[in-house]
Amino acid sequence: MEACNEVVEEEYEQKGGFFDFFWAPIYWFKMLANETHWSFVFGVLAVYGINQGLGGALNRVGTDYYMKDVQKVQPSESQIYQGIISIPWLVKPLWGLFTDFLPIFGYRRRPYLIFAGRFHLSLHLNVILQGSYFVVLLVPFFDVSL
Repeated sequence: MEACNEVVEEEYEQKGGFFDFFWAPIYWFKMLANETHWSFVFGVLAVYGINQGLGGALNRVGTDYYMKDVQKVQPSESQIYQGIISIPWLVKPLWGLFTDFLPIFGYRRRPYLIFAGRFHLSLHLNVILQGSYFVVLLVPFFDVSL
């Protein structure tokens, strides 16, 4: 294993220069394939490529059609809605870092999940009992059960 790593590091050091931005990911994938196995690297790339690439593209086509043709929303307004919809996905990495680096009573995720679940339930009960629909806007920020 160590010999493979040395060969990859030597090849990486030899290229360098202006096209380093192109060769660095290739050598990184070579190193990853040597460390794990080429089938693992291929599997991860295929799953994420299909899941995020193809799945996201199909989702976007359907959403754009629905907004433009069914709801008659202007393109600029549609972009605003897409931005609002993507807010929970932007917050998700920050929430993960927050829960990893600030454990409560020695637990990393359990207290946060319990808090978010109870907060989520209280928001829904507030909407049902009082009819306050403004509170529903906060739900995506605390819905970690997905």
